[in-house]
Amino acid sequence: MKGFVFLLCVLCSTVKTHEINIVTEVFPDFQYIDANNKLAGRSVEKVKNALDKTDINYSLSANNWTVSYNAALRDKNTCIFSIVRLPQREDKFVWVSKLEPFESAIFALKSRGIKLNTLNDAKRYKIAVLKDNFSHHYLRERGFNENRHLLLIDNLDKIDKLISTRREILDFVVLSKKQFNYRLKTEPKLNLLEPVFDLNTTQAPLYFACNANMDPQIITKLAHAFDLNNPLN
Repeated sequence: MKGFVFLLCVLCSTVKTHEINIVTEVFPDFQYIDANNKLAGRSVEKVKNALDKTDINYSLSANNWTVSYNAALRDKNTCIFSIVRLPQREDKFVWVSKLEPFESAIFALKSRGIKLNTLNDAKRYKIAVLKDNFSHHYLRERGFNENRHLLLIDNLDKIDKLISTRREILDFVVLSKKQFNYRLKTEPKLNLLEPVFDLNTTQAPLYFACNANMDPQIITKLAHAFDLNNPLN
């Protein structure tokens, strides 16, 4: 009987004691769906390596950005990556760990020949941005109006369609430079675009973040795990 109790205690000590949901988007090449239909990429590996060293049980899913973002805002047991840390988002999440440096730019159709000297110059045009993405929030914080200046889309595939069929309504799109270079290998239509203005996002890296009401005990475990694995922290 004593042996059984001892074995039960050992088994209990190895059981995952918490469960959380982790959401993301397909955002090559930080995270993408590979040939085996699995979520892969540099950021995915960093997240898995950290979580697998904890006693936290987790599920990992990729959705369009708006679905993932709203889930992380709504559900206290949900975390999200890769998310840019912006002033507008500061109090909405617990910012657990930096994952990647981040550079982005405004891209325009080469055929339009548009040049920008300042960000405010872009207010004369229509800019396609992912809804609730960093580009959406970043530009709103700088006085861009959703009705006058921004064209909200729900996934990056819409950009390819706009270039193909409705380029007359597309002046600009905001993209990560790494993302653009990665997608360029498989999306030849992106050759029609060129960067015309760099955004000041180098001081706003991509993060792993969690709902603001998540159990502090879980946050502490997550932060410790990322500290052991992430040289950016």
